[in-house]
Amino acid sequence: PIYEFKSEKREVAEVLHIYIMYLPIAEENGGRRTGQKHRIEHEAGTKLLAVGLRERYGLELKTSVEAGLSSGQHGKPYLRDYPGIHFNISHCEGLVACAFSDTETGVDVERIREVKEKVIPKVFDRAEQELLFSYKAEKEKYEEIFYRFWTLKESYVKRSGQGMTAKLTDFAFQPESDPGWTEVPCTDEKVRAMQCKLKEKWILSVCMEKLQADERMREKEIVIKEITTKEKEWMEHE
Repeated sequence: PIYEFKSEKREVAEVLHIYIMYLPIAEENGGRRTGQKHRIEHEAGTKLLAVGLRERYGLELKTSVEAGLSSGQHGKPYLRDYPGIHFNISHCEGLVACAFSDTETGVDVERIREVKEKVIPKVFDRAEQELLFSYKAEKEKYEEIFYRFWTLKESYVKRSGQGMTAKLTDFAFQPESDPGWTEVPCTDEKVRAMQCKLKEKWILSVCMEKLQADERMREKEIVIKEITTKEKEWMEHE
């Protein structure tokens, strides 16, 4: 294994623990991300994974974290030597997130921006489209609701590991505009979905397998930790 436990006693993790890192937003190219931006975001996601493994599971890296990763049939990464550790990484313009939970998990983050009109019929079922279009006259709300749906759909398929093989209209959500953590109803009763709005610019959504069908997530079981500038420097000089 490329990891080793610091001790035999492991701290009990919260049901959902998310590490986030804010990155500079590109002003050039109309805010579009470059290949270098993607590389920086990818590296930041890997660093968050390493921090989470250390803090949540007491795992120390003996070599690069990527050396211990394998991919499922449709590309979902997992730890070869610790398949019981469930995590998922997402990044977008200005934000990176890595989620850990007790069950299979998918996370997606998106910066709120212009709506991708062409994808709506492929991604949204009829009821979802009706809800989205009810906000068409309010540009900012319309964009927010679109990315609330979009990140929920993405996190759902990332949880299952199906990737682009999944038909996105086969399952549906009913998001709200609550800026705090909100549990979102899903037509797939085996899945728990949650999301929040961060700094008025980003939507973060998580889907995970339910432990019990009638169980609801308690807010104290959700922890978000932001890696600050000081901690970023510490990671870079390890």
